[in-house]
Amino acid sequence: MNQLNPPAAPAFASVAQLLAPRSVAVIGASEDQTKFGGRLYRSLLKHGYAGTVYPINPGRDSLFGIKTYPGVEATPEPPDMVVMALPRDKVKAAIAAAAARGARGGIIITAKFSDAGPEGAALEREIVAIARAGGMRLIGPNCLGVISPANRVILCSSPALDVDSLPVGRIGFVSQSGALMATIFDRAMAVGVGFSHCISVGNQADLELADFVDHLIDDPHTGVICSYVEGVKDPARFVAAARRARAAGKPWLMVKAGRTEAGTQAAFSHTASIAGSHAVFAAICREEQVTLLEDPGAMIALAASMVRHPGVAVRKVAILTTSGGGGALAADALAARGVGLARFEGETAARFDAFYSHGQAQNPIDLGGRKFDEAANVSKATAQILCDDAGTDALLLPITTAPMLPQLAEELVAGMADADGRERKPAFYVLQPGRAGDGARAVLSKHGVPYTDFGGEAIDALAAWHAHSGWTSRVAALRPPGAGPATDAVRGVLDESSAKSVLEAYGVPVNAARLATDGEGAARIAAELGFPVVMKIVSPDIIHKSDSGGVLLGIADAQAARTAFDTIVANARRALPGALIEGVSVQAMFAGKLELIVGARRDPQFGPMVVIGAGGVLVELLTDRAIASAPLAATDVKALLATLAIWPVLAGYRGQALALDAVVDAIVRISWLAHDMGDDDFELDVNPLMVSAGACCAVDARLRRE
Repeated sequence: MNQLNPPAAPAFASVAQLLAPRSVAVIGASEDQTKFGGRLYRSLLKHGYAGTVYPINPGRDSLFGIKTYPGVEATPEPPDMVVMALPRDKVKAAIAAAAARGARGGIIITAKFSDAGPEGAALEREIVAIARAGGMRLIGPNCLGVISPANRVILCSSPALDVDSLPVGRIGFVSQSGALMATIFDRAMAVGVGFSHCISVGNQADLELADFVDHLIDDPHTGVICSYVEGVKDPARFVAAARRARAAGKPWLMVKAGRTEAGTQAAFSHTASIAGSHAVFAAICREEQVTLLEDPGAMIALAASMVRHPGVAVRKVAILTTSGGGGALAADALAARGVGLARFEGETAARFDAFYSHGQAQNPIDLGGRKFDEAANVSKATAQILCDDAGTDALLLPITTAPMLPQLAEELVAGMADADGRERKPAFYVLQPGRAGDGARAVLSKHGVPYTDFGGEAIDALAAWHAHSGWTSRVAALRPPGAGPATDAVRGVLDESSAKSVLEAYGVPVNAARLATDGEGAARIAAELGFPVVMKIVSPDIIHKSDSGGVLLGIADAQAARTAFDTIVANARRALPGALIEGVSVQAMFAGKLELIVGARRDPQFGPMVVIGAGGVLVELLTDRAIASAPLAATDVKALLATLAIWPVLAGYRGQALALDAVVDAIVRISWLAHDMGDDDFELDVNPLMVSAGACCAVDARLRRE
C-alpha cells in the first residue's frame, strides 16, 4: 500500500439525500399485503414516488408491472436507498451486498440487535462497520422506516398509509418508536394535520436523533420539529441541535418516555433521588428551550398551531364556549397550569355589549349568554372581536353538544379568518361531543383547521406554548472571588467536617464545629463555642443522622452537653449496632427561619447539575425542585428559587424578609464547586442551608467524590 497516498474516506450521503433518494431497492418486495415487503412496496408506488424502484424478489419476474431483480447486485445502477425486513441472520450479508453495490443508504426494519442483548449489539456494530466502510449510512435497525410526504417517499409498511393521498404539512417528526410514529401520523391525519417528514430511528446504530433534527432545522419544508425520545445517544449533539433549532426559530417539541424514576434509591444523598435522570433531562430541555410535553396528542396539537402561527407568543387566552360549565372547567385547568385569561376592557368590552347581556361577555365567553337567538352569527362576531383584541393571544374553544354545530363551526372559522382566509390567531378547537360533533369536524377538516376531541390535549398544548413563550436564556456565570477553583484532590466519602471544609474554601458560610470523643470533651467544646449548641453523631456508617436519633438541638449548658453525648451515642448504637462511631460533633447553633437543600451531582450524560429545594425535615414533604446545569449566575439562581413553593417565605412573606442575597451567593459558589468537580463522579448535599433574616449557613453537608 502506498503510505503517502492512503485511500480516500468514502463520501457519505446527507440526510437530505437519504430522504429524497433517486432510486430505492426493496428487498423482499411482494404483492402480498400480509407481508411487510408487500405493504411497503405498494405504499411506495401508490403515493407517487418519482424515482426508480428496484423490487428485489428472486422468485418473480415482475411485481405490479415492474421488473424484479434477484438481488441488489443485479440492479442496473447502484440504488440510493435499500430497505429490508429480513431475519436477523441475513441482514449482515444483505448490508455487505448493498455496500459493495454502492448503495448510499439502508433502512433495517429487523429487530433483535442491540435491543436484545450483547450478542445482538455486537452484530449491530459489525453491520455499521461494514456499511461505513462502503460509504453507506443506516437508519435503524429495529425501526419502521420513513414517511416523507414532502418528498413523496414512503418507506414504511404501516396500515395508516393505506389511504388515497397523504397530507403534506410543515411538521417534522423523529421517533424512537416506529409503531408510535405510525399511530401519531394516522391520528394526526384524521384531524387534518400533515407532516413534512416522519423518521423512525430505532436503535440509532448509525444515524441518530440529532442527525435528523439537524436536517429538519435546515429543511425548508419543516417549520416545527417534534420528537418521541426514550434516550439520548449523544448529549453534546443533542444540546447543539437544540441551540441550532432555537437560532433558526424552529420550535422543538418533545415527548420523552421514562419520566418516573421507579426504584431509584438515595444510596448516598437526597440529591441522587431528587435529581434523577429524567429530572436532569427536563432541566436541560428548559435551559435549551426544547418543549417537553407528556402526551403525543398535545404535542401534535401544539405543533399544528405553531406552524400556522410562526413566532407567536401565547401569554393570555380567551375561552369561547357553548357551555358555561365547559368554560369554567377550561378556565380552572388553564389557571392550574399558570396560563392567564385575557381581560376584556375598553373597545373590546364595548363591542361585546352589542351582542351579550351585561356581564355575560367576561372570560370565559358563553355563547348561551347572547342577546340574540342566532348563535352562529353571534359566534362569528365574537371570534372577530377576539381576533381584534390586543390582549388576547390565543383562543380555546370547548364545543359541547348543541344545535346546528356545523353552521357554528363555519361561522367560527369565518370569524377568525383574514382577507386571505388564514386564521388570524391560534385557535384550539375541542370537539367534545361524540357522533353529534361529526358535522363540525367535517367542516373544520374541509377548511384545513386542526382540532382535538380532548380538552386535556388543548390545555397541555396551551400551557406548553405559554412556557415556550416565557423562555429566557441563561446569563453567563462569573466565578465569584474566593470560589475556587479547587486545587486539592480530595477523594472518597467525606464526613460532615471535611465536606464543610471544602464548602468553606469556596466561600460558603458554615458553622463552627469540633469533634468530642466523650461527654467531658463535649461540655468543654460547647462552653468554648458558646451555648446553645447542636450535637451530631459522627459515623461513616450513618447517613441520615436525624433518623437514628443522632442529632440534638438547643443544648443550653455543660451538663446538658454531657447527657446529650451519651444519649446520641446510645441512640446510634441502638439504630445501627455495628456502626463505627468516631465521636460527636459539637457545633455552634445557627438560628434560622427557613431550611433549604442545595445539592449537586455529576449526571453521566449532561455533567454537573445543581438542585435546590426545601430542606431539613421538609426535603421529602415539599417535593418541588429547581434543577440546572452548573455553574450558575446569580440572576438564574434567583429565577430558579422563584419557581419553588417556598419562594414567598424566602422573598419575605408578611414583611419577614430573609437573607435572599446571601442564599443566592452561597448557591452560586456551590455551583462553581460542582463545576470544578464536574469531570469526576460526585454527589454533594448541603442539607440544610439555614436561612435567617441576616445570613445563611451550611449546617450539615456530605460529599462523595470518586
